[in-house]
This record gives sequence, structure tokens and C-alpha cells, in this order.
Amino acid sequence: MVMGAEANAVVWKEDLFPEDLIPEILELVITSWDSFEKPDRLEREVSISEEFVKNIRIEKNRRVDLPFHVWPEVNTLDTQAEDKGRTDILFAFLGTPKEEVHFVFECKRLRIPYPPPSKLATNNSEYVNKQGMMCFVTGKYSGSVTNGGMIGYVMDGRTEKAIPSVGILIKKKRLALKLAEDTGLERSSVMGDLQNVRETRHILNERKFTIHHIFLAV
Repeated sequence: MVMGAEANAVVWKEDLFPEDLIPEILELVITSWDSFEKPDRLEREVSISEEFVKNIRIEKNRRVDLPFHVWPEVNTLDTQAEDKGRTDILFAFLGTPKEEVHFVFECKRLRIPYPPPSKLATNNSEYVNKQGMMCFVTGKYSGSVTNGGMIGYVMDGRTEKAIPSVGILIKKKRLALKLAEDTGLERSSVMGDLQNVRETRHILNERKFTIHHIFLAV
């Protein structure tokens, strides 16, 4: 029997969120959305995410091989972040005592179809800027890991329009986003040819960071 500190050294061996769990999380999110009762198209993202997490937990609990807990909006755990915030959906890895080892999703609405006389709001800036993707770039979220995620709730259901539109703005903001050279909103390297899953690759103070993007049609 291994005792004390030696036991901890055996059990607690992960300092980063395991890369092989990321496709499992992305697939879980997509599967959970398929069985989720879709919200009203003017619903706010906070309430959507709160209800969606309940469904993710139900789907996750159908399996016994996923070593993480799923939490709704919680205070950021990264002590390195100067600007504290609240993460939207957090997957806490159970194989480490370090609370900052997690996978976080920031969630934003896209293509909000406001009724007349208002016009459709793409909300692309909210997705890309300070309260969206930039949360990962600045270290507000996930400052101690190498992967994070964005969920775009496409409120009018037109993911085929939302994805290229967001991609154009990402390219325009490439310097602020610290994108890797000659990259943009790319096809996912871990989810094959799924059209609604993409990724962006960033260089953050010589640390490589990948944001995995899932676009969900409401």
C-alpha cells in the first residue's frame, strides 16, 4: 500500500487538462444540445446556459467514463488573472488537486432576431472582444491551461451564416487575439468534419492556446 505523499504523487499526476478529454467534452455538448428543449430566440445567454448545464449533466451521468464535474456560472479559479470574472460552463477535472485545471466555455448569443422595428443583431463583437474570446487571451479565464472553448448560441438557427461572419471579425482582430501566424477560424483538429465545430490557435506569451468553438442552432 502506498501511503501519504507517495500516494498523492501516484493519484494526482495531471497538471494540465488531459487533451484526450477535449473531444469527449465537445461531443457531450453537441449530444446534450440535440436533446435540449430549445429556448426562446430572445432568451439571454445566462439563463440558456444555466438550463443547458442541467441537460449536460444528465447526458454525462449516463456514462461512467468521464472524469470531470460540470458546473454552471462560477467565479473564475485562475489566481493569475488580474480581471476576475465568472465562467459560463466549467468542466472540473477530477484527476488533480489543482482547482485551476479545468476546461471552460464562454457562451455568447449570435444572430439575435429582434422583432421589428429592430434589426437582426449579429453580436459578433460580443463573441470576439473583451467579454468573449479575449477572456482567454488576457488570462481572465484558463490562465493555467492550454485549451478553452466558446459556445455560440445562434439564435436564428443560421449557423451557416454565423460561422463565416464570426470568422471574418476574428481575422480582423488577429493581432489583439494573438492568433498563430496564417491561421483563423479553422476546422476542428479533434472533431473531424463537423461543420459547427471550429478552432482558433493562439500564442500567449510563448504559450500555445487553442479555443474550441461550437456553434449551436436555436
